[in-house]
Amino acid sequence: MKRMLPAALVAASLGAAGAAGAATISERTTYFAVRGSTLEQLDRELNRKGPSAGTAGDRHPGATQVSFGGRITYAPSGRACRVGRTDFTLKLVKILPRWTPTRSASAATAIIWRTLAEDIYRHEEDHAKIARGYVRKMESAVRNLGPRPDCRSMEAAVNATTARYLKEHERAQLDFDKVEGREVNRRLKRLLQRNIEKALASERATQ
Repeated sequence: MKRMLPAALVAASLGAAGAAGAATISERTTYFAVRGSTLEQLDRELNRKGPSAGTAGDRHPGATQVSFGGRITYAPSGRACRVGRTDFTLKLVKILPRWTPTRSASAATAIIWRTLAEDIYRHEEDHAKIARGYVRKMESAVRNLGPRPDCRSMEAAVNATTARYLKEHERAQLDFDKVEGREVNRRLKRLLQRNIEKALASERATQ
């Protein structure tokens, strides 16, 4: 249910030392409309309109686009060079389905859709959470790098560090998807049961 955009390489420049700031994280959510009154129709809509992922163009019920970027300055001092200012950025775009129930849609269809929508939202938010954690880890690792003999060596150390964390981030996202895939049936069954109980309780309260 998730696909990442290619991570942007961190831009680097020489400059005076400055205070290191926390990573700037921007987030937004976009929606695509699905229409229908039966589960079969909704499933077709998801397969037709869901965000595509990978070169195969497979469609997914939801997605989280992740883009890392930023700028680092290097501060030469005597016979050494160290990291000056770090300005890491993370852009997150969650793409989720939105369905407005029709009059002909059954109560059972509405409950099942609510269950699926809740799981899609939670899944994509967990992807975003992983990315937030890694941009902070990456920035902290870069800020804690010791000085190097010259700024070219310092930049090489920064590039190696960011590349390592970007690779770890990608692996963490893929591992998360594998676990989610194995547990999807049990998870949805549990969530569906909870939503059915809530619907029954609400119905009894209005009687």
